[in-house]
Amino acid sequence: MAILKNEPIYPFKEGDYSKPRHIIVEGTYEEIGFDLGTLAKSKYGCKLCVYDHPIYAEARREYMATNWPQMLERSKGVRRAYGLPEDDVVFDATVLPFDWYDEARGADLGANTCSGAVLPIEKTKAGATYVSRNFDLMAMPLWSGLLGRKPPEGAHNAWSRGIVLETRPKGGFRSIHVGGQELLCPWIDAINEKGLYITAMHDPWGVGDEIGSAGGQDVSGIPLTQLFTFLLDTCATVEEAKKAILNNRIIQTIMRGHMLIADRSGNATVFEIDQHSQAYVFADREANEPLFVTNHPNTKFPNPSTYPEFDMTHEHNTFTRQCILRDTYDALTPPFKKEDVTVLTDAIHCAFADDELAEAGPKERTLINTTTDLSKPEISVRWYLGDVGPIAGTNHVEDRMSDFYSFGF
Repeated sequence: MAILKNEPIYPFKEGDYSKPRHIIVEGTYEEIGFDLGTLAKSKYGCKLCVYDHPIYAEARREYMATNWPQMLERSKGVRRAYGLPEDDVVFDATVLPFDWYDEARGADLGANTCSGAVLPIEKTKAGATYVSRNFDLMAMPLWSGLLGRKPPEGAHNAWSRGIVLETRPKGGFRSIHVGGQELLCPWIDAINEKGLYITAMHDPWGVGDEIGSAGGQDVSGIPLTQLFTFLLDTCATVEEAKKAILNNRIIQTIMRGHMLIADRSGNATVFEIDQHSQAYVFADREANEPLFVTNHPNTKFPNPSTYPEFDMTHEHNTFTRQCILRDTYDALTPPFKKEDVTVLTDAIHCAFADDELAEAGPKERTLINTTTDLSKPEISVRWYLGDVGPIAGTNHVEDRMSDFYSFGF
């Protein structure tokens, strides 16, 4: 077995929303794919995605052989775990999705979601790159609840079966992925042993599908949700990641997003797909300045002077959050500590009594909060456990989060 560990991260209690597990797997890429595929099938009820036509499977296999041989090897292991022949052209063995219900191809997510912040390395106490992010999503079965449909019997809430997956491939970079609902490439935060960090946020101005499938269908190239793993497999720095992105085809299927990438040297950028030209573009952190990311393209709206008109009373509005982040940052005193970057994301924590007033999605909550020190490199994570109740005189809800748990190299 390539799986060295598969344990609860903390003692689960009745009524806790999140029940994440820590999984460590090592071996060849094919062995890792086989054991994760076996686990996905036996414990997570994972059914492989189906391609629209064999031509997509054939082209994708050729693409992986040229551009991402590590994933080609993983997929061989997944096919073996599912008893599929090596030349199968029906199923997509590059993803192991679970807990997705009622996909609606071509639909629109229609909600603000996540936020992230990078402190300037030039002003940190230890000369370290500190990053924090809120993973905000609807605390319900997805996509059924969001689409107003009754979820199937026994459906799991979004990211309630979270995963911290540490992979130790022979001959490759070790990496740690924090996420859920995908076992081969868990997303939404990830770091590798070289100190490269990747995360992503919703970007309604982007290019691509939403509420679609994690794989199969008409997928070609590398979906944004798999780009995490691709970059951590192949890159050590932001500049290497930029070149890797520009030399590949990136598509979006589950949600349109933009990607925050940072490294231990302090470089940080936001990768976006321009809605008009469909060009791959980057918004870099400026020296001595922080970098904030919410749910609009940083290349189109780089600072408050470029924002459209909006109402600050809508606290989860993408531009409101940018202003709150800037005001909170201005109140901090350098040299900055790791705790300071968490103060930023705590200022825009998502838990509202009236979601519509806040411009949040229904039952949207900060399901995961991470804080990363890339000088180590190490990622610290806490998970949403449930609501306590409304906070009088505000539109906020007090909620329960787990303690921070740290994972590193």
